[in-house]
Amino acid sequence: MSLSSVLRTTSKRAVRQVSTSASLAEVFPSVPAGHATPLKSEVTVTETGKGLGLASASPAYATTSTLGVVFNTGARHESAKDAGISLLAAKMAFRATEARSDLAVFREIEAIGGSISSAAGRDFVQWNITVAPEYVGDAAAILAESLFAPRHADWDINTQKDKVAVDIELFHANAVELLAQGVHAGAFYDNRTLGRSIYAKDNLSKLNKKHLEAFYTENVTAQNLVLVGRNIAHSTLTDVANTYFSTLPTGTKTLTTPAVYVGGEHRTVAASAHAYVALGFSAGGALTGKDAHTAHVLEHLLNQRAGRAATGFKATYSDAALVGLSGVAKAGDASALTFNLLKEFQSFAQAPISAAELEGAKKASGLCYSSLVESKDGALAELAKAAKTQKADSSIFQGLAAVSSSDVQKLAEKLLASKPVLASVGDVSAVPRYDDILKKL
Repeated sequence: MSLSSVLRTTSKRAVRQVSTSASLAEVFPSVPAGHATPLKSEVTVTETGKGLGLASASPAYATTSTLGVVFNTGARHESAKDAGISLLAAKMAFRATEARSDLAVFREIEAIGGSISSAAGRDFVQWNITVAPEYVGDAAAILAESLFAPRHADWDINTQKDKVAVDIELFHANAVELLAQGVHAGAFYDNRTLGRSIYAKDNLSKLNKKHLEAFYTENVTAQNLVLVGRNIAHSTLTDVANTYFSTLPTGTKTLTTPAVYVGGEHRTVAASAHAYVALGFSAGGALTGKDAHTAHVLEHLLNQRAGRAATGFKATYSDAALVGLSGVAKAGDASALTFNLLKEFQSFAQAPISAAELEGAKKASGLCYSSLVESKDGALAELAKAAKTQKADSSIFQGLAAVSSSDVQKLAEKLLASKPVLASVGDVSAVPRYDDILKKL
């Protein structure tokens, strides 16, 4: 008899046995009654005397603890002279220190079963280390040593620059990433504030030890970084700050040049049989209060109506926000795709949505936010925001539940009142001109 036949026979027997066994609802007197309670993880924020922001998510369901630092910098803070320094600084995380080689540092991380990661974005650079909860103190010592006493050997810098070069190649080969950059470049001007790319290919060869040292001098200060802990009690995080970060200089907080939305068009021509198109609108600044919750719901409403043809997107920052739709089509269908994106967006401003559609989008928004904060990267991003603002937002789900059909319509009208941003990648020959889009508004 074959294995599949055995499995089928066994399965049938199991079903017959279950059907004749006791009901799952049967009460057994000797077994104590259990009452399931939802796990909760409260976010706590404080600040040290020097102004170092702390934010922690108390233990709830995670089996590991993550300790990290998030710098108040990123590509938007760069200039033509140091473009790309944020990504290089992320690559230099947990490298050789003045006391130990990179191999010795990695061996110690391995000894405590740790894993490390780092990342850079338009408005952040983060380093973090994840360990079992009992090794948080050891992780803090490694993080502090890497932060305060980096060696920055020329050979190591060159090695990490080679890795950055690979990231740049992958970026230019990824149409979706190029489209996201095109949206920002068209919205805020290319190479200015939020329009500046994280991947600065032309300047990579010019970056050296002096640029890294300048980065550390400016950003390794209490005013320009925050300390965050996921699945770490706040008392423990405070002890870590007092023990390992007490010598951190206060410094001066880096002023952020405001991102000015201008709207416009950005095209990236590439050899492709397809056209990737994105159409977005500005909220006229940061999304706050009810608008922030409504934008979450609107993003998922856009997903629901667009179906497989397109995807809603939302990009939010401390001083700017974009909401829109993106999609992909055969090169010859790019015009129809673009106007369909506009039509879908306009539909939310023209008529109220149904109660069923709104309820579905609210549920999708809540699930999406839950997935975000349950992931390591998402949780650290939310903790960094809380540490910077010294405010733990616990009203997300209540805010989503309170969004009405009228709120969605008003926000859509507000967004459509701004100049659009149109970005395209690939064979863009059939993508409509920007003027043609304006005529439809």
